[in-house]
Amino acid sequence: MKRIILILFLLLFSFFLASDSLNLVEIQKKEKERRKKLAKSKYVLTNDKLMEYSLKKSKTFVESDVVTTTDVEKSKTTKKKIDPKSTEQYWRNRLNILNKNIEGIKKNIQESQSALNRESSNFLIASTPSLQQQIKMNIDRLTKQISELRASLTKWEADKELFFREARREGALPGWLR
Repeated sequence: MKRIILILFLLLFSFFLASDSLNLVEIQKKEKERRKKLAKSKYVLTNDKLMEYSLKKSKTFVESDVVTTTDVEKSKTTKKKIDPKSTEQYWRNRLNILNKNIEGIKKNIQESQSALNRESSNFLIASTPSLQQQIKMNIDRLTKQISELRASLTKWEADKELFFREARREGALPGWLR
């Protein structure tokens, strides 16, 4: 009895599998036919066309250190003017400049801090009051220098944050800012 039920179950199961596979083959054939009937798209989206679309309105362009506002001309005889803010190189260069300035300031802070530490240890070792007075002046100068560098660092970091906001507003792609 168990064998008969098992055989019937297998036959029924194989029938469903066979019917599903036929349906899948038919569906695949129909899909291929549908794709052949579809006309290929007339429009291919490229970076150049994307820039054209974004530059349809009047934009600000930089021409030899002079900033002017013009409309993009679509004439075949004249070259299209490209907004420098729409290029990857523009945004990467600005970010590199900001990062180099921030790294330079951090390096200067570290150097000044190590010099301050040396002067502090020298102050404790100094035996004469005149030598201690000189070292104290150097310590004050270095302390002031470090505080100015830290203020400059916060300014540059704020500028970097503003840069990211500007880049987002102007349409710079996220990959350009990494």
